[in-house]
Amino acid sequence: MKLGVCVPYRNREAHLKEFIPSIGKYLESQGIDYCIYFAHQVDDKLFNRGATKNVAAKHAFEDGCDYIVWHDIDMIPEEGCDYSFPKKTPIHIATSISQMDYKLKYEEYFGGAVLFSKEQVENTNGYSNDYWDWGMEDDDLFWRCVLEGYADDTYMDYPNDEQTYLNFNGLNSFIKIDKDKKLRNLTSRSHTVSILVRAYQQEDKVNIWLVGDDDRRFCEYPIIRRPGYDWGLSYNNSRAYTAQLWDNERNHLYQWIKRYEGQWTWITLKVDSANQKVHFYLNGKESDARHGHGTQSPLSYENRLKSYGMGDWYIGTTTSARKNDINRWLKGDIGKVYVWNRDLSAEEIKDIHKNIPKNKLVLHYDFNSEQQKNSPYTAVDLTGNGLHGSIRNAELKKGKIKIPYTIIPHRIPGKLKCLPHKDEGLVKNKDGKEVWAKGETTARNERRYVLQMQQGTWDYKSDGIKQLKYELVSIEEISPNAKLINVKF
Repeated sequence: MKLGVCVPYRNREAHLKEFIPSIGKYLESQGIDYCIYFAHQVDDKLFNRGATKNVAAKHAFEDGCDYIVWHDIDMIPEEGCDYSFPKKTPIHIATSISQMDYKLKYEEYFGGAVLFSKEQVENTNGYSNDYWDWGMEDDDLFWRCVLEGYADDTYMDYPNDEQTYLNFNGLNSFIKIDKDKKLRNLTSRSHTVSILVRAYQQEDKVNIWLVGDDDRRFCEYPIIRRPGYDWGLSYNNSRAYTAQLWDNERNHLYQWIKRYEGQWTWITLKVDSANQKVHFYLNGKESDARHGHGTQSPLSYENRLKSYGMGDWYIGTTTSARKNDINRWLKGDIGKVYVWNRDLSAEEIKDIHKNIPKNKLVLHYDFNSEQQKNSPYTAVDLTGNGLHGSIRNAELKKGKIKIPYTIIPHRIPGKLKCLPHKDEGLVKNKDGKEVWAKGETTARNERRYVLQMQQGTWDYKSDGIKQLKYELVSIEEISPNAKLINVKF
């Protein structure tokens, strides 16, 4: 089988001179028949990486290549990179890159080098032709893979039958848990809270948080809260679950994990007061900052945790916000709520979806339990501690609960060296605020991807390699195994 190496190109002559012999030598060592196609944009428009990649792929397939690798010109394979034919799904191989100290850039990263068969290109419609200048075209390609069933989307081992859960409308739904001595000192020492939840964005109140939005506002929607320097769990408009606590010096202890809206999720906060550490888990997996998916867990703290006294607890709201505040109400569903007055072990948290530890379990709501199904206005505490909650304006509903792990590309580990180049992604401005280096052009791409592609309002079947329009200026044979395709858009 013949591989087409498809590379977007403009003003990278030094990289081109190093790339051709380096990748050629590597592919020949693997016994792979290949040809390199550099799609060279020669007009004066903003660079379009997606469209140039489509041009290269189109010519590769027309020349008889059986499959392609969309490859950045500034990444050179070092070891472990398998450029073999991708049989079932597209394969991402740029998993360990020197730019990131030979680690994965972020969990959903789909750039650098990705292998596609001709059929997979046809089904995804290749790259979008609508991303100009820097950013988001690789993310868009990954989302096409998600929509075509080409992503690694495994699920937790959880009953797939129809279950009852409690729906919160984002307007006035909540549960009030009256103050009780069993809860009084719980959050100022070792404890664990775990909730099965499906949260939604509330774009009628506040937009999804975007880096390139000059008017961006940050908003936390309460899942479970203890008001007054709130302790608890939330979902926010940057599409992340969060945990927050305070110490007695009013220092904020905060953690977050990225998660798309509308996905059932098992979120767990564990506080180990003996070792003064805060742990945060999503679906039994502890947050790890190395992959850009969340803050690093555990988080250490020094002072004693804040004492709250005999206050009420709330699920779906907080009295720390006014009734009309955008951060007052949760929109979403809750299936189960657990609170322990001890820190669970990592193994207990990993298996929490199928084995609930009973030792020091203080509060237990299961909206699929027989006791709950007959009590639409009371959240029934199944521990026997009597910590029942008063349900206000929330509705019991039924449906199947599937809990996906984080959706990621199919990958084969590969180690690549990054050639020196200017960082055109996130930078900090003079005020220390993170902004896009390319400004409005990348901000526009971000809006296109997050607010249209990911929300399902962009027709990717009508925007891709099949709709590619360009003027072919010339084709140059720049080596026995490399072509420079000069184009204008």
